[in-house]
Amino acid sequence: MDVLVPTTPQLLTTNEAASLLKVSPRTILNWIHADRIPYVKLPPNGSRSEFRIPLQGLLSSLSGTYDLAQELRKLDEAAQADGRDAEDEVLSELDEYDPSE
Repeated sequence: MDVLVPTTPQLLTTNEAASLLKVSPRTILNWIHADRIPYVKLPPNGSRSEFRIPLQGLLSSLSGTYDLAQELRKLDEAAQADGRDAEDEVLSELDEYDPSE
């Protein structure tokens, strides 16, 4: 499943991944601990673990009838046509997410 063609892998924080999928950050952490989604574990900061989720891997781990990758591809194309950075565009969309809605 081809999504975006970034020059570097797009890594999301657990909060960004949660915003993208409209789930709680705790759900993302539960999926990580159950190895249900791909992740990268960062070096520990004290006793706290932090993770990053590769966008492409996250999208590949999803199933269903809707192609979220296709929607992100369209956002990427629109951002490029407007001269905007695709990663900034996706992250901007995530920043506007209000989990209380």
